[in-house]
Amino acid sequence: MIVATRLIRDRLRGLLWWSVGMIGLVLLTVAFYPAVKDQGQALNDLLNTLPDAFKSAIGYDARIPLTSPPGYLNARLFAILAPVLALIFAIGVGAQAIGGLEEADRMEPLLANPITRKRLAVERYAATVALLVGLIAVLAAASVVLSAPFGALEGVSIAGLVGACAAVGCLAMFHGSIAFAVGAATGRRGPAIGAATVVAVAGYLIQSLQPLTDLLDPFRFVNPWHWYLQRNMLVDGVPPEAVLGPLGVSAVLLAVGVAIFRRRDLR
Repeated sequence: MIVATRLIRDRLRGLLWWSVGMIGLVLLTVAFYPAVKDQGQALNDLLNTLPDAFKSAIGYDARIPLTSPPGYLNARLFAILAPVLALIFAIGVGAQAIGGLEEADRMEPLLANPITRKRLAVERYAATVALLVGLIAVLAAASVVLSAPFGALEGVSIAGLVGACAAVGCLAMFHGSIAFAVGAATGRRGPAIGAATVVAVAGYLIQSLQPLTDLLDPFRFVNPWHWYLQRNMLVDGVPPEAVLGPLGVSAVLLAVGVAIFRRRDLR
C-alpha cells in the first residue's frame, strides 16, 4: 500500500485544516442551541408556516420540534452544513486521485516503477476513502464532545449521532467516487469536480422541490439526498439505503473508473 500511504501523507496537512474547520463548524452550531431552545414554541410555529420545499431541504419532521436537540442538530448540522463540507472535501480529494495526478504530469513517472495501473488506481481510491473516514471521525468526535456542554445531547443517543455522521460520510463518498471515476476516465481534475458538483446540486434541488410537484417522485428512489434526508436519523435511526446505496454505487464507480483508466492512453 505504498501508493496509498504516500497520498495520505501528502494530504495530512490539508486534512488537519479541514478537521479544524469541521470542529469549528460543530462548535459554532451547538453554541447557538441555548438561544434557539429559549425561543420555544414560537420558533416551531414559525417553521410550520414556511414552504414545504424549505422544510424538505433541512430534513424537518413536524414530530420533532426544532427547539429539541435532535431537531436542532438535524436541521442545522446534519441536513446541510456537515454534508456540504464533507462533499467538498471528498470531491476535491477524489478528483485529485487520478485526474489531478495526471493533469500535473506526475502519472508517467509513477507508472515507470513496477506498479500496474489497476493497483495505482485502487490504492489512490483507498487513500481517498481513508482521508474521508478521518474527517468523518473528527465530525463524530466533535459532535459528541462539544454538544454536551450546551445541552444539545439531551435525548440524542451516542449511537444515533455516530450513525448520522457515518451517513454523512457515505453521502460524501458517493460524490467523491463520481469525481474519482470521471478523473480516471478523462485524466483531468476540472471535469471530475464539475461532474460531481452537478450531481450533488441537482440531487439536493430535486429533494428540495419534490414536495411541490409529483413529477419528481420517480427520482427519489435514485437520489442519494432523498436516502439521506428522508427522516431524522438522530431519532429514527439511519435508513439502510442511506448507507448501502452510496456504498454500492461507489463500488460500481470504482470498478468503472479503474476499467477505463487501465485501457485508455494517458494525456
